[in-house]
Amino acid sequence: MAAWLDARFAHRLDSFRLDVSLEMGPEIGILFGPSGAGKSQTLRVLAGLTRPDKGSIRLNGRDLADLPPGMRKIGLVFQELALFPHLSVVENVAYGLKGPDRLKKARHWLSQVRLDGFEKRLPHQLSGGQRQRVALARALAPEPDLLLLDEPFSALDGPLRSSLRRELKRLHRETGTPLLYVTHQIEDVCALGDHIFFMNDGAVTASLPVGSLWENHAVEAAWRSLGWGTFLSGEVTEFTGGIIFAWEKGRLLLPPSTRFRGKTRAFVAPHHVKLLYPDLPVDPQLAENVMTGTIVEALEMGSMTRVYLSACGLQWQAEFSREAYAFLNLREGETARFAVRPRCVSLLEPRPFEEVTNADEDHCPAS
Repeated sequence: MAAWLDARFAHRLDSFRLDVSLEMGPEIGILFGPSGAGKSQTLRVLAGLTRPDKGSIRLNGRDLADLPPGMRKIGLVFQELALFPHLSVVENVAYGLKGPDRLKKARHWLSQVRLDGFEKRLPHQLSGGQRQRVALARALAPEPDLLLLDEPFSALDGPLRSSLRRELKRLHRETGTPLLYVTHQIEDVCALGDHIFFMNDGAVTASLPVGSLWENHAVEAAWRSLGWGTFLSGEVTEFTGGIIFAWEKGRLLLPPSTRFRGKTRAFVAPHHVKLLYPDLPVDPQLAENVMTGTIVEALEMGSMTRVYLSACGLQWQAEFSREAYAFLNLREGETARFAVRPRCVSLLEPRPFEEVTNADEDHCPAS
């Protein structure tokens, strides 16, 4: 059976090369990888906002190569949302619709995202979560063949983000609209995805069903292909001070809401590893998870510095702006203290994926 989306293209942006090969069905695909991997640029090419140097894109049997954005039947939701501030909620949703019943259709989609009664409000009169729902309704109203989402919930706090993920999954189930969702948060992968595409340095380096993340060989292959973040094997247990993830040479405190117990794997993204300033008090949220290690290597990558630290039997990755790292005035071979917030330790639970996707709340990872 032919893929719903079959995209194979290459494009050069100054010194950065995008070389993408991606196939997915009418499902929720997750494009996962670090900042600067090329995820957002991939969405721009798919949506027709950037024309690739070469390649092809087929969607639902149609060749999109020469079609402008408005004819591709692709919806796009950015992190910034881009709602029109001078238009009401219903006018925002109806903006891309045609015909005399456009406002009626817009009201239907507002009902779908549970915003009945908000039709006349302006965007500045809404909460962050409500604005996200308006953006989703506007993108779904033209009934696209594919919906692209570029980290739409990244600015929202944990409970609201979790709620909107469940809403998005419900909308996919009810409308059948395939989604390609960009994120660097493993929580989004576990809560939303059917298929994950690992992206690094402009290329899709691996792909697998999200359920296979619980299979050891698949996990190792996928994370190694990404070459990003810190991957741990250990056990979740209860301790005097709370719930911890422990491995042979260390431990990390987890949030008290963590329900899982037993052997599992965990992931810590580089931007969640915080180097501590030597003369400043430690944030209470970090205090239980402070470690001391040696700086093995520091790599300048554009505006960012990636730091590799050896501590507790592991090599940790951390990422900072070049200015922040320069201010710390650290050198390779020196000792440094760093910490991880409990809620930023992402658990990959060794359970069948169906148990996770059918649950009422997100179970993987703990948040």
